[in-house]
Amino acid sequence: MTLAFKEWSCIVDALGKGKQSLILRKGGIQEEGDEFEMKGNEFVLFPTLYHQADAAIKPSWKPFLKHDSFYINPNKVLIKYFVKVADVQVLTDWDKVKRLHPFHAWSEAVIEERFTRWNNQIHMFVVQVFEFGASFELDLVPEYGGCTSWLKIEKNIEFVGRPVVNKTII
Repeated sequence: MTLAFKEWSCIVDALGKGKQSLILRKGGIQEEGDEFEMKGNEFVLFPTLYHQADAAIKPSWKPFLKHDSFYINPNKVLIKYFVKVADVQVLTDWDKVKRLHPFHAWSEAVIEERFTRWNNQIHMFVVQVFEFGASFELDLVPEYGGCTSWLKIEKNIEFVGRPVVNKTII
């Protein structure tokens, strides 16, 4: 079994291109215990189209990001990246969250909704992204659906790959 984290495909693309090195998360609606919880410090990035919306991405980032490049074959998803978490914080100050705006692809409206929906807080994790030596496809089984952040993939995946060069400065 391998731990995987579901994130919008365009955000996985931003992470994989080194344009973004942080993830902001409120948690999925179907999270265990109804709250987001960090499940591990190393995990596969599982690109999803679930809840992804073109209007939720900053216009200036759209020319650089692809949302469908992980869905080449029907009923399969391409897995290209894994991450190691460098830092985790729960941010409770909206002004601090707003200062992160240049360093991620989400629109301010999306981040504000994530922040205010539950308890005026958002989880931030800073990650080092790695590209697998050989990407691979997974079947899109029903267990991978729904509005949850974490998956357990029924495959033992070795975390070996090259680091993605970070093109942002935080």
